[in-house]
Amino acid sequence: MDILRNPTTVKLLASQIIQACDEYIARKLPEKQLRELLIHFASNHGKKLFSRRGINPTIVNRIGKKRLELLNIMLEGFQQKLF
Repeated sequence: MDILRNPTTVKLLASQIIQACDEYIARKLPEKQLRELLIHFASNHGKKLFSRRGINPTIVNRIGKKRLELLNIMLEGFQQKLF
């Protein structure tokens, strides 16, 4: 797994999500590791991943519908911290 866990920009975060989802779909990355990675992104890089209306529009545009659906499934039940 050659995925950067702490991307510095929104576009880099989107590319890491794309890479992780593609590896999961190709069965190179177990579901547990994908979920842990996406929760890490959501909890540590929430300002890049989320906007006021949900997922950041830049992320949505870059990752596409099917990966967005996978992202939403993996983050189901996740609650973002207020502080």
